[in-house]
Parts: sequence; C-alpha cells; structure tokens
Amino acid sequence: MNQICYLDNAATTKSAPQVVERMMKSFQEDYFNPSAMYKPGLTEEKVIQGCKAHLMAAIHGKGDAERQIIYTSGGSEGDNLLIRGILDRKRPALLESGTIVTTAIEHPAVREVFLDYEKRGVKVIWLPVDEEGFVDPKDLAQAVDAHTLLVSIMGVNNELGTFQPLETFGKIIKDQNPNCFFHSDFVQGFMKCPIDVEKAKLDGVTLCGHKINGPKGIGAVYLREGWPIKPLIFGGGQEHGLRSGTENVQGIVGFDEAVKFWESPEVIERLCQYRSYVADTLTEALEHVKILGPEDEERRSPAVMSAAIDGVRGEVLLHACEAQGVYISTGSACSTHKKEKHQVQKAIGLSPSYTEGTIRISFSALTTFDEVKRGVDVIVGEAQKLRKFAKFIK
Repeated sequence: MNQICYLDNAATTKSAPQVVERMMKSFQEDYFNPSAMYKPGLTEEKVIQGCKAHLMAAIHGKGDAERQIIYTSGGSEGDNLLIRGILDRKRPALLESGTIVTTAIEHPAVREVFLDYEKRGVKVIWLPVDEEGFVDPKDLAQAVDAHTLLVSIMGVNNELGTFQPLETFGKIIKDQNPNCFFHSDFVQGFMKCPIDVEKAKLDGVTLCGHKINGPKGIGAVYLREGWPIKPLIFGGGQEHGLRSGTENVQGIVGFDEAVKFWESPEVIERLCQYRSYVADTLTEALEHVKILGPEDEERRSPAVMSAAIDGVRGEVLLHACEAQGVYISTGSACSTHKKEKHQVQKAIGLSPSYTEGTIRISFSALTTFDEVKRGVDVIVGEAQKLRKFAKFIK
C-alpha cells in the first residue's frame, strides 16, 4: 500500500493534532450542558463566548460577538439559515415583486436554495463570470435595485480559487439599496484570504471548521445585528432562538483551535509556494494544460487550484492517481451526486475537451512539500500514460 498523499483539502481536511488534543480534553472535562444553571454549565457558556469573540476578530467584525456569531453544523446549514432565514420572513407580496441575486459559480448549498426559490416563482438573477471566475461589478450594479431583497456571492470559489472583491461589491449593493441583505459563502476563503465584514458591508457570512483542519460537524455564521431571520431549527432557544439544540462544545473548541492554527503567516506563505510549484510543474511537463482561475496571486486563494489537461479524462486520471496513493478530485465534492457536472467550467467558457480533463488540487496547513512534489510527479506520470493509451486506441 502506497503512503497516502492527500491533495483534496478543499473537500475536507485532516484535523490538526492540537485540534484533536483540545477536543479530547474537552470531551473528558467539559461535558456539561452550557444551558445548565450550575457553575460548570456557566463555565462552558463562557468558553463558547470566548470562541465567538475569537471568530469575530478573525473576520474583523464589530459589536456583540455573542449575538452575531451563531454556531451551526457546517457550511450547508449556514447558507440555508441565512438565505432562507431572511427570505422566509418576507411577506409573499414582497417575494413576488422582489428579486434575489447570485452567481453562476456558487456552491450547491447556495445554488440549490436559489433554484428552489426560483421554482416557487421568485425572480432570480444569475450573474455571469469571466474566464477567471470574476463577477463584473457593472453586472452587479445593473442587477441590484430597490426591489432586490438579497445578494449572495461566494467569497472564494471552491474550484478556481477566485477571490471576489467583496468590498467593491458591498459598496455597490448598499449604495443602490441599503435594505438589501448581502451574504457571502466564505467557507473556502476563511483563514486563507482576508475578510473584513465591516469594510465589505456584509450582513451575513458562512464559515466552516473542517476546511481549516478543524472537525466536521461544526460551522458558524456571522449575522449583522439588526437583521431578524427565521430559524431553521426550533426548540430550546439556544443561540438567542436562532439555532436551537444543545451546543456542540467539543466542535466549537476544535473550530477555535483550528483558527489559531491557521493564524500563523507561515501557513499562507507555504501554500502560495505549493500552488506555484504545482502550476509551474504541470505546465512545463505537460503540453496543452490550462491552470484555471486568476493569474494575479492577490486575487486568488493559495489553497485550491484547478488544472485542465486536454486529451485526458479527469475522472480516469483521478483513479489512476488513487492507485498510486495520491488523492485529488475533479471538482466540488458536494456536486458529485448531482446530474449536472462541470458547472464552473461551463460558466468560465472552458472548451469541452479541457472541461473533461479538469482536476482540482488543494492544500491545507498540514500539507508538506514532499506530499506536493510526490503528488504532482504522479499526476504528470499518469497523465502521460493516459495520453499515450488514448493515442494507441485511436
């Protein structure tokens, strides 16, 4: 059995040792219910409040973190809570006359919600993107007016790594309609690209733990004070009635520890080097390869990239690499069960031959250069074999 070389960190990440250590300690010692009236329960409540304050600082939010940070089970729940929570409070007449705006390259947790509202008769404006995955600010300005109820734009795309200019978009949206709710799914960007919810005028942001070497089953949303939403889950009234259910203390402290792990500048420096190395190696070793997404390093995430290899089927290459112990993907893990594939590649206008040959490579704070080097060597070697085989059977 080959040693595992894991380069699919945009799908999920291995929990960092310090995350596991803090969670295990919490499982053994901090098992009290935060809603309990006795001292250990109150202590757990303070632990959660401290984690919320840390998360709020990471997104440069202001105000009461205890009320504006709401813990969830992950990114999908968070997107649904914010989008549905806002829209389901609207009067039917407002939904009938209003519009909601999103992009052509959203994660399924946003796209499927918008499709659901579209089926129910709500007007949806789907913003196109250019060949690098960027929304044109002019298109956004044209889409937003006094009837726009909500805009949702993914901060960092989970396949291209495109880092949208949220501050520019926030100004456009609020200048044209101060009452429009501005949301961003920032699951892939959190701790990898800078975010300032105040400068970007964001009203809601979705975050997740397992993309940054934290545990699965924990996420959070930022909800700007003053925006009432309808809960998805009713019950005991935790999280100020917005997300009932006993708090996942162990997941919360694990998420908090993961944020600390990613706060070192050294992490991002390494990931930038990894991405550049992979891009350079693939384009030098293989002909007819396109590195998708932005060329400008400042406008992309260093943690995820896609390469389109002409003459090779991405799924076949994935399994060839898997046989060598190297794990990559062909796109979003959350889209693999959907009939419609290659949504992002179609949106950026990629030709069919390159679309079929697209693979995604992604890194985490635990990824080593040895992993990256071995992984890209295997990808190149297997791609060359598949191309030779394709020529032979022709």
